[in-house]
This record gives sequence, C-alpha cells and structure tokens, in this order.
Amino acid sequence: MAHDPDLPAAPGAGGTDDDAARTAAPARARRRLADTTLALGPLDGRYRAAVAPLVDHLSEAALNRERVHVEVEWLIHLTSHHVVPGAPTLSSEERDHLRAIVDEFDERTVAELAATERITVHDVKAVEYLLKRRLAEAPQALGPDTVLPRVTELVHFACTSEDVNNLAYALMVRGAVEQVWLPAARALVADVAALARAHADVPMLARTHGQPATPTTLGKELAVLAHRLHRQVRRIERTEYLGKLNGATGTYGAHVAAVPGVDWPAVSRAFVEGLGLTWNPLTTQIESHDWQAELYADVARFNRVLHNLATDVWTYISLGYFAQVRGQGTVGSSTMPHKVNPIRFENAEANLEVSNALLDVLASTLVTSRLQRDL
Repeated sequence: MAHDPDLPAAPGAGGTDDDAARTAAPARARRRLADTTLALGPLDGRYRAAVAPLVDHLSEAALNRERVHVEVEWLIHLTSHHVVPGAPTLSSEERDHLRAIVDEFDERTVAELAATERITVHDVKAVEYLLKRRLAEAPQALGPDTVLPRVTELVHFACTSEDVNNLAYALMVRGAVEQVWLPAARALVADVAALARAHADVPMLARTHGQPATPTTLGKELAVLAHRLHRQVRRIERTEYLGKLNGATGTYGAHVAAVPGVDWPAVSRAFVEGLGLTWNPLTTQIESHDWQAELYADVARFNRVLHNLATDVWTYISLGYFAQVRGQGTVGSSTMPHKVNPIRFENAEANLEVSNALLDVLASTLVTSRLQRDL
C-alpha cells in the first residue's frame, strides 16, 4: 500500500536514533525548567514576583493556617470563658503552646494536612484531626501534667465547617488588603499625585472625542486620575470584614443542646470581635458574603480608573506627547529596531481586565446561595 502522508506512521516505522533523541530532549528540558515556567497560568508563572506578597495571605497553605488559627482561638475562648462545664482552664504556657502551632505552620504541616485529607476527603476535618494530634502530643513538650489532652474533644466544638471557613477567609482577605493591596494602592496614588504636582504647569492640548480641543496641563489631567483613585482607596479603607460562628443553620442549635443556659450569641460575638472582625448576628449556615461583594466591587472600580490611566497614557505615547526611554539591551521589535512598545501599559490593561472579570463574577454570585447554602 502506498504511504498516505495524512496518516501517522506506525510506531517505530521509519524511526531513527536521531528521531528518538529529538523526542527525548524536550522531555528532559521540561524536567529542568524552573517551577514558575511550569505554571498553568501567568500569575504563578512570569508574574510570580509581582504577586508573591499575596502568597502568605491567599494561598491554600494560608487558608489552612488560618483555619488552624480559628480552631485554636475558639478552643482558648471556650476554656478562658468557662463556657463548657468541667473544662479545665488553660495556663498561659498552654495557650502559648497552642498559638505556636499557628506560628510554626510550615511546609511539613501542609504535607501532614494533605496526607490526612487524602483519608478524610474533607479539608476542615483534616485540620481538626491535626489539632487533636497536637494536643495529644503536648505532654512531650509541656510535661505530663498539662491539661491539653483533656480538652481534645473541645476542638471544633459545636462548629460547622463554615464557622471555621468564613472566619479564615475573612482573616485572609483582610490581611491581603491591609498588608499588601492598600500599601501598594496608596503608593501608586502618591506617585501619580507627585507627578501631577511636578507637571502642574506643563501645557498640553486636550482632546475630546480624540480630536484637538482646548489647552490643559499635564498636571491637571494626572490630578484628575489621582483624585479618582484616592476616592476608591478611601472606600476600601473603610471595609468591614464580617464573620459568624453560629452553627450548622445559624441557630446555635448544637451549642444550646450541648450547653443550655449560655448566652451563645454573646459568646460568638466576643469571639468574632476578638479576631478583629465585625460580628454578623444573623446568617444561614454560611456568612452572607455581602461584605466581600462590596469589597470586590470597590476594588474593581479602582481597577477601572487605573485602566483609564493606562489607556490615556498609551494614547499620549501614540500621539507623541510622551516619549519612552529604551532600556539598555531591550528590544522593542524582533524586526523593527526603531520601535519601543508601551508594553507596561498594555499589560496593565489586560491584567486589570482579567482581574475585574474575576472580581465581577465573585461580587455578583457570592451574595446568592440556595436556602442554607450551596457550593
């Protein structure tokens, strides 16, 4: 039969040692590549350095650390306030030992949790089991007289998974916003405002509908953008991070059944506010997520103003108002050596659009959940 060029060759047919070598070489190269070049998306790939400060707040490891944090503080809260009859009071040394579990959360803890979750097939239950193991091991560090093994069954007391999760996520998002996003946003606004002041008297022909209009100054146009960005930053600075701890359907049912006569809403409020969050007094099984929708809408609005800045500067470059400085050794085009492309502003546009696509879908969907909850 004649060879049909549209059909693949049979395995081994016509192959040579060179063919095998060419096939094997890419596989070896892939194994040698750095982790960032093997990422499925650019955030953990080429832009990893830009988002690296968020890893400590928004990664899966950070989520599990905050889950442990919430479980530890709930255990301390229950014992410190003598909520459960017969539960021993923890010494300061024992409380410090518990909090050290959070402080020492590392790669080994992550691996241990992953191994446990492969058995439980439940992430929050894996956290509960981890903490119970640490309590059982406490005598090795604190001596045989420690009461920590006796409070093992108070871990996750009366909680549903969402009691732990909503608080963990609130702590994560608050940390990311207050420690990473807001400082970066404030610095950006300050830079734009400084440029506005420095170029307050630089004349520029304004354009409406893309056509020449009347004179303005570069400083004034930058000041408009700085003012708009600053307003959005102020809104985000006032964000309330809400949390709840009220059981499987928001009724404190398990709490009251286990220990009747306790003012459980007051206990819950003191605990949530002790974490630095705002207590949500009325929820279903889940915290309602309205605060998240509000925050993400505000961040998306900031992004849209920033997108406006990027497109305006791109246009000023195109019009010849601004000139770009070529970095030593940089190449603007593989075939046109005279070009310097405004790639920073184009990247900013695209990344802001991707960011807003995610923020918009979260803001529009987090506020709805069927009955008590859905996924």
